[in-house]
Amino acid sequence: MDYDKMFDYVFKVLNENNALYSKRFPFRNRFEHIKRVFNWCIKIKDDIKCDEEVLLTAAIFHDVGYCYGKDNHANASAKLFIDYATKCEFEYEFIMKTADIISLHSNKELLQNSNIYDELILLLEADLLDEEGALGICWDVMQAALEPQANYTKCLQALDQHSAHILNQDFMVTPLAKKYWQEKQEIFTTFRDSLKADLFIE
Repeated sequence: MDYDKMFDYVFKVLNENNALYSKRFPFRNRFEHIKRVFNWCIKIKDDIKCDEEVLLTAAIFHDVGYCYGKDNHANASAKLFIDYATKCEFEYEFIMKTADIISLHSNKELLQNSNIYDELILLLEADLLDEEGALGICWDVMQAALEPQANYTKCLQALDQHSAHILNQDFMVTPLAKKYWQEKQEIFTTFRDSLKADLFIE
């Protein structure tokens, strides 16, 4: 499976449609997110017996549908994948399973369903693991810095409003994903507590 060729295609589609960067969060590169989700899949996949080619292909294509906008991007991503895979003459069963996983990847509540594809479990977990913990902190700080009269206290407020959700959530199913989620929770707590201490906030 030529993953580099797939990445090139996804980058081309996003770039040509001015969809590489989020309009709301100009520091967020969607293609970089896709690459990180791909790497998270590699990092957690050994916990479950899965079809690695299906999983990694789905990871590469899962957000390409943003080239048409946010609404219904998962189904748009699946259709773009089907077009690409058909032209590449991939096997029909592989195309249909991968497309199904791509089309479902936004439904995070499916992690509570024990009857879904193992590859979908891993993709859902990988998608959730990205941009939490250290990256979640960076996101909130960069977003706060774009606001008028940015300051350290506003960064702390942004953390409490957004990244802090990780402390009360645990969507993860597989052991490795649970481990990494817990590490991200600890990173957030340590950083937030240190920032509050440095700001002399009780």
